[in-house]
Amino acid sequence: MPATLSRQLFLVWVLILAGCVGMAGLLFAAWQQSGSMQLAQARQTLDTDCASLVARYNGASADARSESLANGLANVVVQLVLADQDGIEGGVWDNRTGFVAYAYPTYQGSGSKSDVPDAERSNLVTTAAAALSRHETVGYTRSGKRESLLIAACPIDAYRAGWTMTHLAHAPGRSSGLFAAAAGVLLALALASAGALGAIMRRWSRRFAAVEHALANSDAIPDLPRTGAPELDRLGETVVGYATRLAESHREAATLATHLSRHERLASLGRMTATVAHEIRNPIATLRLAAENALAITPEALSPTTHASLDLMLAQVGKLDALVETLLRMVQPVRVERTEVNIAGWARRVLAELDDRQTAVALRVGDGASTWSLDPAQMERAVDNLLRNALRHRAAGSIVNWSIETTDGRLVMIVANVGEPMSQEVRDHLFEPFATDRIDGNGLGLALVRDIVEAHNGTVGHAWHDGQTAFRVELPWR
Repeated sequence: MPATLSRQLFLVWVLILAGCVGMAGLLFAAWQQSGSMQLAQARQTLDTDCASLVARYNGASADARSESLANGLANVVVQLVLADQDGIEGGVWDNRTGFVAYAYPTYQGSGSKSDVPDAERSNLVTTAAAALSRHETVGYTRSGKRESLLIAACPIDAYRAGWTMTHLAHAPGRSSGLFAAAAGVLLALALASAGALGAIMRRWSRRFAAVEHALANSDAIPDLPRTGAPELDRLGETVVGYATRLAESHREAATLATHLSRHERLASLGRMTATVAHEIRNPIATLRLAAENALAITPEALSPTTHASLDLMLAQVGKLDALVETLLRMVQPVRVERTEVNIAGWARRVLAELDDRQTAVALRVGDGASTWSLDPAQMERAVDNLLRNALRHRAAGSIVNWSIETTDGRLVMIVANVGEPMSQEVRDHLFEPFATDRIDGNGLGLALVRDIVEAHNGTVGHAWHDGQTAFRVELPWR
């Protein structure tokens, strides 16, 4: 089971707590070791002072150590040895007469202290007697809750033993204060880390809850709130970006499905139209032949009304034939045979096909549009449709502008005229077959233009601005 964020943070806190407990244990051990070291140092000092006391006493002359002067010598020696030893008192004990010397030069109380402490007499006697019986330095230690008593006794001769004594306080001192401070810091660290991790967990839980709520209540592109956490906000931006791209893909898929359905209908209509057009070509040819024969064989026998009717029939049959021809071309793929064409000469030939209406067209060929690779016949059909369409819809007395130039490696032709805009319905299906707002139009011209331009790997578009309609054709070199 994957670990949740709260579980991971809890494990992190457990590791921090374990580290703090370990550090506290090490500090406690160090503090205890510090107390033991203090006892050892105090013991060493007492032993050294006791040995110094014996050495000085035995270093005096024999006369000074005589029975009558021995006690006075002992007092002087003890006073000299302990003069600089803070908190240490000492003396000499005789197993025959008891305590014969005592001194506490560094006593901190009022006055001077000259009496052996009654509370420690028995301990002093026992330790001194043990030193005399063992003929070696003997130590005594008694640890209490508040202080430790340390005694050292050294044999001077067969009857006398020197001793030193000190009280080592257990009251909180510098080392215990440092230990308490360190333990407090570790405890505070453990508690602070727990509080910080808990706050982080609560804050992230609220942020995740806000993002989760926004995602759960969004039908399309979610509106994720800013959380203030850069990592989570970047993740939210990525999710929104993905949702946006997904929505765009869905829209594009729906649009493509609509276009595909329309194209399938148009393809079916095209196949049906081609079949119908093919089937009616023979009847149309028969009608034309009959009308032409009637006009040619007996023109003098025809009344003016009959003659006019036959002329009208031929005109209408011609329109039907042109429509059928256009329909058949629409359902056939456009085959392009490219060749390098002199654009200026080709454009003049296209205008010449307009007969007397070419004077209403203003041609402008840019300097860069000298030669281009295209199918001159197919492109002439496309441009002829655009020019005739512009001439048909131009405002009275205006001219049609046809410009040819090169831009970014593409041949650009623009056919523009001043006139009323097309309806929105026609613009939506402008380059589809049968899209027209003319009563006498069939809506096939612009569809043919699109097919020819796309066969050249080009594009064709329409725009209306400031009362002017413009068709723009762009062709690549290949």
